Amino acid sequence: MEFSLIIRTRPDDAQRWQQAQRFAKTAIKMGHSIRQCFFQGEGVLTAALPQAHTGWVTLAEQTGTELLLCSQAAETHSVTAEYPFALGGLGAVIEASVKADRVISFV
Repeated sequence: MEFSLIIRTRPDDAQRWQQAQRFAKTAIKMGHSIRQCFFQGEGVLTAALPQAHTGWVTLAEQTGTELLLCSQAAETHSVTAEYPFALGGLGAVIEASVKADRVISFV
């Protein structure tokens, strides 16, 4: 099964963003794949905090999962996208959602 994740959780809410990372890691261990992680709202702050983004970077490097920051939210929060994070809009998240078997949102 292929998943697309939407993460709106602030990185300083460690319990919630760790839950999203655990879900992704567990899904991969069980033979599933993660098509895309779309960071929306305050979730884009994940890219600015090394302690929060390390697990996502590892996931992307090991599996090729696309890490997208909502371009509007990134601009609002003055966050820049550095590899492996990229900027994307709602079109990209909709496309990934249509192609994925399931969409899971972490808020």
